[in-house]
Amino acid sequence: MSHNKRKFELLLAAIFTFIITQASFAQWVSNPAINTSLAIETVDPINISAISDKNNGAFVFWQDNKVSFQNEIFFMHVDESGRISFRADGKKITSLLGQAENPVCTASLPNSAVVIWKDFARSKNGDLFAQRVSHNGTLLWTDNGIDISGSKDEISDYSANSDNDGNIFISYVAKEPEITGDYRIIVKKFSPGGKEIFSHGGININKSRIKKNMTSVIADEEGGVFVFWLEVINERIILFGQHVSREGKEAWGNKPIEISSRVHNVLNYFITKLGTSIYVAWQTQRIDRVIYHQLISDKGIPLWIPGGKLITNLKGNQVNPVAVEVGSGIVLSWTNETKKAKEIYLQMFDKRGRPMWNKSGVPVSSFRSMQFGQRLISDGKGGVIVAWIDSRNDSTYADIYSQRFDNSGKMLWNPLGIAVAANFNTPKSYLNLVPNGLGGAIAVFKNRRNSINKIYGQKVFNNGTYISQISNLEAIVQNDSIKIAWNAANERGKSLYNIERAIEADTGTMTWKNVGAIRSNGSANNKTFQYFDVPDTTGTLYYRIEQIDAANNIQTSDIARVNYFGESSDIIVMQNSPNPFSDSTEISFYLPKTSRVSIEFYDGHVALISQIDDKTFPAGENHVFFSAQGLKPGIYFYRFMADDFVDVKKMVLTN
Repeated sequence: MSHNKRKFELLLAAIFTFIITQASFAQWVSNPAINTSLAIETVDPINISAISDKNNGAFVFWQDNKVSFQNEIFFMHVDESGRISFRADGKKITSLLGQAENPVCTASLPNSAVVIWKDFARSKNGDLFAQRVSHNGTLLWTDNGIDISGSKDEISDYSANSDNDGNIFISYVAKEPEITGDYRIIVKKFSPGGKEIFSHGGININKSRIKKNMTSVIADEEGGVFVFWLEVINERIILFGQHVSREGKEAWGNKPIEISSRVHNVLNYFITKLGTSIYVAWQTQRIDRVIYHQLISDKGIPLWIPGGKLITNLKGNQVNPVAVEVGSGIVLSWTNETKKAKEIYLQMFDKRGRPMWNKSGVPVSSFRSMQFGQRLISDGKGGVIVAWIDSRNDSTYADIYSQRFDNSGKMLWNPLGIAVAANFNTPKSYLNLVPNGLGGAIAVFKNRRNSINKIYGQKVFNNGTYISQISNLEAIVQNDSIKIAWNAANERGKSLYNIERAIEADTGTMTWKNVGAIRSNGSANNKTFQYFDVPDTTGTLYYRIEQIDAANNIQTSDIARVNYFGESSDIIVMQNSPNPFSDSTEISFYLPKTSRVSIEFYDGHVALISQIDDKTFPAGENHVFFSAQGLKPGIYFYRFMADDFVDVKKMVLTN
């Protein structure tokens, strides 16, 4: 076998064996004007959605035309530390060759998610498909996904939700061919493995010539699902609802229930659970736009006054209702529009619909400005976190801010709000907010910078900072051990610090191991800690600190990286650092004896772009630098050769 052929096969194996990742431990940045870049090589990502992985990280889905100028759906996974789990450029959700658009996602089981989309590979009208994906990039429902609609009907709207058992519920609006022209609301249920559970073809909830749209579903956690939609009755747009039982029966009778009154048109609505009941808030058009809300029992009985209650007596237009269940109540957010400003308000309601905070609601910020596009999540501690787009300075484009409230409506962060995305005078859109499981949040959004559209993320800790109270973490090799040192600021009472170590696997995954713990009495405002670890492995090691305070709040530090060789008799090649990088990067390696070394650098098309050829290096730790001058952003590889030893690693070049 020739040397060139052997080289090609090794590189080919590297491409298919090593999943393309951001190979270093890419972490959340502490500067909201910079943010963490989540996806490379995007062209114009749209319809971006993010959802929790139920393990403090997030799945991100988006539509882009970066391949052959044809819209396709991509996804990626980011863990709690800001690390991309597989491809830094995203992975397609289907192998179907055709136009794909409008992804809608829902959380499934931990570390997996389900996405539905409209696909035009087989039909000019588009078919509805679904795919379940894993955090490691695996497509779990065949390479193509599952054909949901499977008919010649025109699909105009759809939604998805899952229960705690991982079952998936999908509703969609289907219009039959023009011979009949009927509109139908169809509900389907799938097991975690992708098996259809309701009768073949799904449950036909409502069928008539009357136009229907804006369907939504929410699981009842007993194997059934609640489904809602808008429909025109006597020239009024009415909000309807129905409950499909575990057995696939219409549990609220042969006819759906009317939730809104017939006096006003419903423009949009929001649904969420409140115990076993369903909370519904909807925006209507009168002289001004107002919002009503209602609590509906699992038996389909409205629990408040007929037609719902007004949410506030604030003057102006009330638009864009968003709500989340918190404890035994519900927190509702909306935008109040007047001639002078747009301001986002919050209010907590009990199960009787009584306001629990300020009578008219509380503003999210003390700064009067133009606010819109809010997202709302529970902080898991009895309060909520809200993020919104806010135009408050002299720039043409708005920034993104966030605020946290406790269960009494008190602001816990800066009264002006915490800046989440503050890259000056650049357009920001498609805001998503995901809980990180520790009282903080991860914001995901689109931002155009330097004429490039990209997807960014920013983590905000539960104390309203971008970094943990744990700072200045470092790991330093000292003889046969590693010294881990850090500072802790503003401790609140006694704290426990767990020291955790990980080593990166070839697949890019990290498994954290607790190697020690230190307890603190919290008697000082700024303390220095240190711990000595004697690793049982060599290579690139990662350390982090987990702080658990007296109130059982958990914060995790940034990550320290160290090259540890010990007394190894093997050649060890480290991952380049930094990675991703923008100008140059360092490659470290360990040689047990003086050796002649060659390093070849390749682009993503396996074309040789640079090399270090047959150079002698001494025994011990060595370093070389790779310059990215003149190279385009993307995925690159380096191949290390010394004697009979060969290793291939990948690196990511950014703007």
